[in-house]
Amino acid sequence: LRENLPPGTLVTTLRAIDADAGVFGQLRYAVVEQPVGEAGMGEGRDAFTVNGSSGELRARLTFDYERAKAFQLVVKATDAGNASATATVRVAVTGEDEYDPIFLSPSFSFEVPEGARRGQSIGRVLATDEDEGADGVVLYALAKPSPYFAVNRTTGTITLRMDGAAATGGGRTKREPREMTLEVVARGPLPAARSAVAQVTIDVTHTNFGLAPD
Repeated sequence: LRENLPPGTLVTTLRAIDADAGVFGQLRYAVVEQPVGEAGMGEGRDAFTVNGSSGELRARLTFDYERAKAFQLVVKATDAGNASATATVRVAVTGEDEYDPIFLSPSFSFEVPEGARRGQSIGRVLATDEDEGADGVVLYALAKPSPYFAVNRTTGTITLRMDGAAATGGGRTKREPREMTLEVVARGPLPAARSAVAQVTIDVTHTNFGLAPD
């Protein structure tokens, strides 16, 4: 059962079989008191209701996956002769992507040091997600490809794609402070995952990145 569905959502239809014919073969269903459930199981008696004649099991609550991931209840089927049988029903709650990833800062600033080499790390962006399970996993990517920088998909570490060779020639203008900006996207691994974007400013003064060849 997916979380956040409204009360009254149909979970399943229970069906018991009675070999008697006629009125004695007609069954009534009810949720009954249950023994102590397994660890991690929510109390299902107050969370679900069953239609006495049809056996339709419906939710009485709107469930939150982060609070309870499964419920257990006992359902009893009774015929007109008061003969009965019980069954234990376990309902798993599945999560959905409720929260956007949140970067630790809306923007980050890094510098490419003089003499930096290809593959060298220059900094790391980090985001968190309050969802659990796969929806809480955060992956990183550049919003647009860069010939100079790459971001590690799982760690958010930004590395150089080429040597940061020092700017040469052309006089003082090439030594003046220069910056490049990137946008890093944080999102979950699922197709409909929520996302967030952070701006990264990188000081490339000590490189020839973006400069025309001498």
